[in-house]
Amino acid sequence: MMAGMERGETIRLAALGAAVVLEGLAIVSVVLGLTLLPIPGYGHIVSVVVFVLPSLVGFLSRRLAVALVLAALPFWVLALVDLALFQPIWLQDLFSIGVMVSRAAGASVLLLAVALFGWLVRRVTMGARATGKLVAA
Repeated sequence: MMAGMERGETIRLAALGAAVVLEGLAIVSVVLGLTLLPIPGYGHIVSVVVFVLPSLVGFLSRRLAVALVLAALPFWVLALVDLALFQPIWLQDLFSIGVMVSRAAGASVLLLAVALFGWLVRRVTMGARATGKLVAA
């Protein structure tokens, strides 16, 4: 373990990293229409996962800015890779650019709102311990 870091903090950070990676895989699965696990009802399960994991990321984050960035990061990375490799913007007309941007903005706002909800749940349930700074009584 790293010096000065408690066991609980290490577990929280590992869970946070795993949640971000799983959220990224779920977003890739939804956007590209891939079935990553051959289980019945996969579409329903991955839809719930895409909605729940950003709130888990928000809950596991101590700071609001970190919660929002980590929740939206997998989507933005996928969007940048898609634009850079598969859909150069200069091949699009103005109408389709507007449609693409509105879809991206809607998905981003949804991810940010769900992460904000998870962070607020952390603040409500943990109080002063939510940020890791203990307040003297």
